[in-house]
Amino acid sequence: MIKAVVFDFWRTLVPATIDFVHLESLLKKSNSNLDKFIPKYEGAVQLKKYSSFDQLRKDFFGAFKEENNNVLEQELYEIYVNRFDKINFFPDVVPCLSKLRSQGYKLGLLSNMESLGAKEAEEKLRLKEYFDALCYSYEIGVLKPDKKAFLYALKKLGVKPSEALMVGDSLRSDIAGAQGTGMHTCWLNRTGKIIDAAYAKPEFEITSLDYIYRVLGVLNA
Repeated sequence: MIKAVVFDFWRTLVPATIDFVHLESLLKKSNSNLDKFIPKYEGAVQLKKYSSFDQLRKDFFGAFKEENNNVLEQELYEIYVNRFDKINFFPDVVPCLSKLRSQGYKLGLLSNMESLGAKEAEEKLRLKEYFDALCYSYEIGVLKPDKKAFLYALKKLGVKPSEALMVGDSLRSDIAGAQGTGMHTCWLNRTGKIIDAAYAKPEFEITSLDYIYRVLGVLNA
């Protein structure tokens, strides 16, 4: 019996506000690809709690061996200081969260997240009204798909892995990571991507949160 549903944040509940292709292109000596760039980016800025933009900038520039890149610095400033007041839920999110809560499910949020602006996002989106547990990488100290991140969320929700469903858009971070703990998994494929079995094969696949009830119905049958 499923008792809890854990959601990813970016591209699952809200549209992405970082253009990773553009950000990567601003690095002067970058010869990586996005599959390598994104994990390195996450490791650079999503594992610590920052009190200022300058601290985050220092870690980002250090991770990518950048110096005096004014265009990149301005892009980072726009991302970390100005983007959080622009985010909004996808249209299917609030009806889904409200219905799941009314049906008695515990709800968790598990996100690889930068600390700058996170509290502003919480307030704007009223996340604490919907979720029983808010779990961010900068507080946990590890990134998805690390097993510790999922176990942290499960502990806060007070459920076993077999009693929880992970819903996310990333096969690498969300689906593979959750499968490693024994959680049930649902890939939210809003854009019609092709499954890359090199990362993981999800238990369920949906194109909108409107279909999450069918998944829960199967699991609880």
